[in-house]
Amino acid sequence: MNTQSLPSLPVTDEPTAVVIDVTPELARVWLRANTRNRKTRDRAVTEYARDMAAGHWNLNGEAIKFSHDGSLLDGQHRLRAVVESDTTVQMLVVVGLPAEAQETMDTGRKRTTGDVMGLRGEANAHTLAAVLRRVYAWDQGDKKFSGSYSATNRECAQLLAEQPNIRRSAEIAVRTRHAFPHIPQSVLGTAHHLFSRLDAETTAWFFERIGDGASLPLGHPVLALRARVTSERLDSVRMSEARHMAYRIRTWNAVREGRSLDRLVQPPNSPMPLPK
Repeated sequence: MNTQSLPSLPVTDEPTAVVIDVTPELARVWLRANTRNRKTRDRAVTEYARDMAAGHWNLNGEAIKFSHDGSLLDGQHRLRAVVESDTTVQMLVVVGLPAEAQETMDTGRKRTTGDVMGLRGEANAHTLAAVLRRVYAWDQGDKKFSGSYSATNRECAQLLAEQPNIRRSAEIAVRTRHAFPHIPQSVLGTAHHLFSRLDAETTAWFFERIGDGASLPLGHPVLALRARVTSERLDSVRMSEARHMAYRIRTWNAVREGRSLDRLVQPPNSPMPLPK
C-alpha cells in the first residue's frame, strides 16, 4: 500500500502537508491503512465525536499522519470519531513520513481543561475547570462522578458560556476551602452551583456558615457537617468526592426543611441524594 492507493492524498516520498475535508466515507477508507498502531480507546473516540457533532472541532494544526508507504501513523481516534459522528471535518494531513517517526508521536503532555481556562485568563482556572467537569457530569446523569461521562475541553467551555455564574461558584469554593480546609474545592464549587439553581440567597448563607460555623445552635445541620468531615479528616479517612457531595446535599436538604441533624450518614452504595 502507498499514498497513491489512498484517495485525496498526494503521492510523495517527502513529508508534505495538505488540508483536507475528511468525510466519513474517506475516513473509513483511510482507516483500512491502520495496520500498525496502538489499541484504540473507545472513550476518546466518543468524546471527539461529541465535539465534532456539536461543531466544536476546529482546524488546530494537529495532523493525521501517513508514512511514505501509506500506513496510518497517527489519527486513528480522530478518523473513527469522524465515522461515529457522521460529520465532515477539515483536518491537516501529513504524508511521506518515515515509519519510525511514529515512535515519537503523542509524547507531549495533554492540555487539560485547567490549562485551557488558564490560557483564557480565567481566575481560579483549575478549580473552575474541576467544577465545570463535575457540573457537566452531574447534568449528564453521572451524579457520583464515576468518570463514565467525561466532558471535553470544548464542552466545558460551552458550559461556561451558557452558565457563566459557575465562575462565582469556583470563587466561593476557593474562599470556603481557605476558611475550612476539609472539603475539596471541586465539591464545594459544584455544590454551590447546584444549590444556587434552587435558592441563591440561602446558598450564600449556607457556604458562609460552612466556612465559619458562626452563630449556629446545637443540632444545626451545618455543625454536623463540619464535625463529620473534620473527624474523618483527622482519622485519615479517604473520602470520595461522591461521599463529600452526599454530605453536602444531606446537610443542605436538612437546612431547607428546617430539620436538626446530629449526625451525618451516607451508607455505602446508597444512591446520591438530590438537592431540594
